[in-house]
Amino acid sequence: MTIRDLGYSPGQLPTGPKNSILDVKGVRVGQVTVGNDGDDVHNGVTVILPRSPDEIHIPCYAGMHTLNGNGEVSGSYQIKDWGFGTVFQSIWEWTLKQARDNGSSLETISHNYGTPVVGETADWFLNDVYNSALKAESVHQAFANAMTQEEILEGQHGGGAGMTCHMFPGGTGTSSRVVKRSGDVIYTVGVIVQSNYGHTYNMQVGSVPIGKLILKEKGTPWRKEKVAGKADDGSIVIYLITEAPMLPHQLIRLARHCAVGLAQVGGHGVGSNHSGDIILALSTANKPEERVMTPGVNGIGPIEDNGIEIIRNESIDTMFKAASEVTEEAILNSMIAGREGGKDGV
Repeated sequence: MTIRDLGYSPGQLPTGPKNSILDVKGVRVGQVTVGNDGDDVHNGVTVILPRSPDEIHIPCYAGMHTLNGNGEVSGSYQIKDWGFGTVFQSIWEWTLKQARDNGSSLETISHNYGTPVVGETADWFLNDVYNSALKAESVHQAFANAMTQEEILEGQHGGGAGMTCHMFPGGTGTSSRVVKRSGDVIYTVGVIVQSNYGHTYNMQVGSVPIGKLILKEKGTPWRKEKVAGKADDGSIVIYLITEAPMLPHQLIRLARHCAVGLAQVGGHGVGSNHSGDIILALSTANKPEERVMTPGVNGIGPIEDNGIEIIRNESIDTMFKAASEVTEEAILNSMIAGREGGKDGV
């Protein structure tokens, strides 16, 4: 079940066929869930491949926006420390294996590598934080699942397992929008979120303060003192992928507008001090060839360029609306789906 099944359709733009990030051509997603609701540990991993495995070495232009930075997306700045736990290491191993299986030499790999990007949300409320059940095998299985998985499991599945959103079960959510270019060309904008943030009194749906109404119905005062902290405020990671040809400066702007969609659900409560609200937007349209074959002398060589496409800035507003709409809907979908296999809210 999704938010549309309950009668609310965020925004104006049409969705893709699946209303999922999988509507973006070439994108693959694999999920593995560890444990069940009620266990000491109920978490998982979600692997997102923006390109098909045989093109995974081709870079994508990307941009990031951080509403509040009390979280982590490793690899976003080609981080100095390469040892970021089980997930990071396992992605790097998988990437190297793909290159080796394709017959790539070490010299070629040294040009066509990229630092894995790994995001996290802290499942402090529903899990034993002293016991991590994720193993390298879980990540390897998520990659295997990405080769065949045709639908994204929303709510308490994959990396979304064990997450809460506005004090209700949350987790994985996805949505897509289709935008038109001149002529018959269309671009898809897809988002996948991992929601684990927010208080009930800030929750709203279609500008209606649903959270406050729920608390009022239950006789629970929404104006009350609380001791805030990371476990209380949580975090959310938002990944947007589009086929529209955009460069990093445009993708940074696009990522900012995902935060508009986040605020449509979380109201004034998003981006609090202890929250990690981190957004990554990337474009799969251009396939830049970054390797330079002409050797330089003493570090000086000829300049080479890439032939790329880019949308016009004066037409970017439709992309901004798409980013906001898909983010809002993906978050709401994570909560609707989270009711199945999640713990009771409030």
